[in-house]
Amino acid sequence: MRRIASGDNKPSGEGAEGTVFWIGKPTILAFYDALAGGALLVIVSALLHAMPLPWAAMLSAVGVASGLLLVSFAFAKARANTYVVTDKCVRRQYRFVAVKVEEAPLEKITNIVLEQDVVGRALGFGDIRFDTAGTPFAGVLFKGVKNPAEVKRLIDEKVKGF
Repeated sequence: MRRIASGDNKPSGEGAEGTVFWIGKPTILAFYDALAGGALLVIVSALLHAMPLPWAAMLSAVGVASGLLLVSFAFAKARANTYVVTDKCVRRQYRFVAVKVEEAPLEKITNIVLEQDVVGRALGFGDIRFDTAGTPFAGVLFKGVKNPAEVKRLIDEKVKGF
């Protein structure tokens, strides 16, 4: 995740969406539940392979493949999300197989909520939720943001300008 206000790593700069102040991606650690579940499935399935049952080898192979698939989906999901803060809006872009863009204009944001569970506090990441009024959706969620308090402070400054 990087902050763009100081002039370093300027993306597209001024455009139809406005001046970009911050761009970030979720940390892979935010998907710790899928990572731990996939790793546990791989370990248990590998141990199952040692059992002297006729179907254990096939079940073990399916379990290992499923665990690896779960871990790879966690990495893909973290890579597919991009969070953008401009002088006009906050935007979450999801680009994996399909494309989904959620955007909330700064003037419609009514509340900014920082959420960190125990694991997030220990590892330095959290979720930032932007509640909106007057839009057809509830808001925008930035999941797994590194240094969430700093990012929230930056966005608070932009929203208070409205």
